[in-house]
Amino acid sequence: MVDTLGFTLQLSVVGNYIDFINEVGAKIKVDIKKSNEFKVIGTLKNLRVYIEREFIRIEGSLPKYYYGTNLKPLSYSEIGLIIDELSEKLGIPLRDADIFRIDMAENIEVKNSPQSYFSFLGDLARFDRIMRKGTLYYEQGWCKLCFYDKIVEASKHNDLYLTEELLSKNILRYEVRYMRDWLKKYFGRNIKVWEICNGTVDVYCELIAKWFLIYENIVKIGQLDFDFEMTMKGLGKWAILNMYRNGIDILKLIENHSKKEGKSAGYLKREVCKLVTEAYSVNESIEELNIMLFKKVCKYID
Repeated sequence: MVDTLGFTLQLSVVGNYIDFINEVGAKIKVDIKKSNEFKVIGTLKNLRVYIEREFIRIEGSLPKYYYGTNLKPLSYSEIGLIIDELSEKLGIPLRDADIFRIDMAENIEVKNSPQSYFSFLGDLARFDRIMRKGTLYYEQGWCKLCFYDKIVEASKHNDLYLTEELLSKNILRYEVRYMRDWLKKYFGRNIKVWEICNGTVDVYCELIAKWFLIYENIVKIGQLDFDFEMTMKGLGKWAILNMYRNGIDILKLIENHSKKEGKSAGYLKREVCKLVTEAYSVNESIEELNIMLFKKVCKYID
């Protein structure tokens, strides 16, 4: 479930006994052009490493570091093994580092092509819905959701784990990228690396549950099942539903026509989401996706 992890270790945490730039910098592949006497930038396998005198920042996909691919998910216990291996290689206690980014992701085998599901995934409150280069994004400042065809993406990167069997499958990837500000607001504090390792399950399970709950909050668009009343209000609701089905971002439209998004705009957006949710019946594709994601959650949390 954990893919990319980004974390920062402050010199003060290790008691100022180590020279980050010279001692740790000597253990990574240094980018000479980007490094100087004040900072060292480089890599450790696929992980990006940034070092200054007072801190070290590391970011990258843990499955790619461990397996060479993120087509294969990490088990819960493997996260701790990776962190301990990195700590030993670099000579620093990375379990004590602060997390500034964590991506929770799963590859879902589905019946149809992954992109065929995108049109049934509508708006998500407080997120911008964006289609970009074959990927469906839901974006806000501190958090981002992504849906895309994992086989297509793996093929572009010549993933060595991509077998003939996998090439014949439809794999939809759903990932949520949590950034530091979101994590701090949600948990009320900075999250340490040890909290998503095999030392505790509380934070790990909470992030998995949130991964599913955010998906559940997306308005699902299925078959329109609505007969409007012969009134102006009824006709207005019918017009809203058809605008929504035709891809018009009504929530953004409300924002753009509101001088300052306040109670009225917020109320109107909630009513639109409620109308859309009640008026469209869930089709087989979305029901399939709902079940598959729920099974993934149960697998990790049980």
